[in-house]
Amino acid sequence: MKRKILGCSAALLVSTCALAQVPDADTQEGKEMQIQVHSYMSEHPSVSIDEAITRLAVQGEVMSDIEALRIEFADRLTELSIKDAPDQHILVQLKGPDPVADRTINTESGTTRVVFEVGHKYTQDEFYALLAKHRPLLHSAIPGITGTTGFPGEERVLIDINGDSRQAEELKDTIKKLERVTGLKIEVRPNMPKSVNAEYVVGGAPSNPTIATAPQDFRLFIRPLDKGVSPLRRIAPTI
Repeated sequence: MKRKILGCSAALLVSTCALAQVPDADTQEGKEMQIQVHSYMSEHPSVSIDEAITRLAVQGEVMSDIEALRIEFADRLTELSIKDAPDQHILVQLKGPDPVADRTINTESGTTRVVFEVGHKYTQDEFYALLAKHRPLLHSAIPGITGTTGFPGEERVLIDINGDSRQAEELKDTIKKLERVTGLKIEVRPNMPKSVNAEYVVGGAPSNPTIATAPQDFRLFIRPLDKGVSPLRRIAPTI
């Protein structure tokens, strides 16, 4: 059973919390929420327990609205993210110049701004199709690739390699050539062992698709979420 709380009695959540819909602290869902709040605060140290609980509650409440945005702008969608500064808001990045007025979403736990950013070159699907097209070239030119992270809104690719920083430095000229060929910004991150099921990743999530966090913001590919899992996660499409 879920309840609205003004105070949290669990050890992690000993605080006067903002009014939010959260699980009872002594249930399994409540324990999972405590883990999520702890994780969120670790990644956002300036956010209080009260604000973390409210943000997590709002994230769950806006999921249907996010899905509706994804459907509404499917033909233009570059990327859809939840940003954490200057406040928690939804950023919708779109291909093409046609402007879209910003909106607000009102839910039980608060109000969330929806900000539209237009003028991007690719849709999400076009970006990942381009990345898939150049996959053989990337793997032939860069030895020891262990993962590839795509950022459609930035036209950027982060490539993990198992080599060290010296190897990454030696790849600089190769990277410049690959950028000219692909039209994408390419970065190499050394000392990254291969993860299980990691192939193409999107903000840290393997393509199978499991769920993982991104450090600064969370770009969303929406699917129904498992019980107790925070909706603030990024899910990779299969490539």
